[in-house]
Amino acid sequence: MDELQIKTEIKRIMSEHRLGTLSTMKGDQPFARYMIFRNDEEDFILYTISSKLTEKVQDIEKNNKVHILLGGGFGKPFIDIVAVATIHDEKELKDRLWHENFLKYLTGPEDPNYIVIRCEPKYIRLISHPDLDGPYTISFT
Repeated sequence: MDELQIKTEIKRIMSEHRLGTLSTMKGDQPFARYMIFRNDEEDFILYTISSKLTEKVQDIEKNNKVHILLGGGFGKPFIDIVAVATIHDEKELKDRLWHENFLKYLTGPEDPNYIVIRCEPKYIRLISHPDLDGPYTISFT
């Protein structure tokens, strides 16, 4: 696979696998939780929603380096992402990402605690792909 094919495969995994783990640092210990991610098709930036009252937001405010896993399953390719997370509350972004399923966690798109976590990759590794001899890393730094 050449780099263009690898980037295409990474984007495919991002679009087909919305459920992944988001790991932050809580003090000197990593802490992972499942999150639903979305991305824009033209780049590799991932978005997830949260309440600004959650521990993950506090963790990101103290250390904005995060780790994300998407894809996988037994013998299936997955991506391993090191990213920088930023907290956003712009109405346009929140409106674009809002989904009724979020009513389990927030009162609605106008909830004052509703925020978007933007994860900009520094590195993405494509792992367990049958056409590769080991992981392949793309750097965005």
